[in-house]
Amino acid sequence: MLSGIEGKLTSLVADALSTRTHLSAREAPGPAPALEAGKGAVLVSLAELTRAATFAPAQVAVDGARSRRVLPIEFGARVEFFLRPAQPDAAGLAAARELLLDDMALVSHGLGTQDVATGRAFASGGPDPGFHVTSFVLTTGGIARDLEAQHLSGALRYTGRGEIWPPGVTEPEGEIRSVDSVLVSLPLAIEARDAVARAGGSVTIRVRALGGRRQTSLQPPQAAPLRLAVTVVSDAPPAQRGAITGGVAGTETGFRVIELTPPETAIGYQAPATGISRTRLEYVAIHLATPTGQRGVFLGSAAVRLEP
Repeated sequence: MLSGIEGKLTSLVADALSTRTHLSAREAPGPAPALEAGKGAVLVSLAELTRAATFAPAQVAVDGARSRRVLPIEFGARVEFFLRPAQPDAAGLAAARELLLDDMALVSHGLGTQDVATGRAFASGGPDPGFHVTSFVLTTGGIARDLEAQHLSGALRYTGRGEIWPPGVTEPEGEIRSVDSVLVSLPLAIEARDAVARAGGSVTIRVRALGGRRQTSLQPPQAAPLRLAVTVVSDAPPAQRGAITGGVAGTETGFRVIELTPPETAIGYQAPATGISRTRLEYVAIHLATPTGQRGVFLGSAAVRLEP
């Protein structure tokens, strides 16, 4: 429920700061953390909660033959930044303040996408997460001018809307007497064999029915093999996610580029060695790779269930 929203927001902040090696993102609780010189931290927390005004029918959500009572909410979130200057002199303070402002700008930009604003980025891989976010926007921010307890600090404040409910609590609805079928042609078959993993375990994802070669612009003309760009999508922060084994590192952070080997290509997934405290899902997302090693057209995904 609320903890799921806070955890997902922490994951989004961590993704926005993936290139900032001096920072670590963490969930509340905690005051300003003890930091080494030149290091920083970002603390993410839900700070406020109110019931959203809505029509009575919006308090019930129907899912197939069952329904549940939901609570429409508005919530406030804080993303707090702490940075200890590398040097305590005037030049060190000026450099640290510049770094802090850039950190805050990166997070505000990363959380300013359409997917975050509409709540789509908060979608959870679990079957019943207990929450659904419909909007999330920046409302205000602030930066402390001076040092406090050896830290420079700042904060971004966000307002969100959504619904929460107790996971697994539903009520029966009426009988479904007819079903419309929609047939969709997929470009390839994706299968995860033994798609349950514990800490440190591995799963093989097999991709079939996709072959061919990419025509390059080399002279004389030369056909290059098709490649896949593969990554792990998860609600957990990057350091607590599984990883793709094999292939080579792509030009985008977190992606591996794997050459297709028709009629079947094997993709290795390695579960995280620690940090699996509860059952959760991660997804192996598969794209066509561009000639420059970036993600191209999304082809599909396979779910892997992690067990503690």
